Amino acid sequence: MKLQEIVGERIAYLRKEKKISQQKFSYEANLERTYLTHIEKGRKNISLSTLEKIIIALEITPEEFFNDKIFQKI
Repeated sequence: MKLQEIVGERIAYLRKEKKISQQKFSYEANLERTYLTHIEKGRKNISLSTLEKIIIALEITPEEFFNDKIFQKI
């Protein structure tokens, strides 16, 4: 599995865990909804600044984002 797919899955998981729709989340992260869909499906290789927007919109820290078993395998 590619890193961009792992990151996308993590974003989707955290968004769903917080019960935020893609539409609302894309607005809060200042990203196009279709772009967010591609990110979550691992089809886009995002920049660190885009990841930062996503983490801020999720209202978590970078440590919380990367604190998952899936990242420990990399």
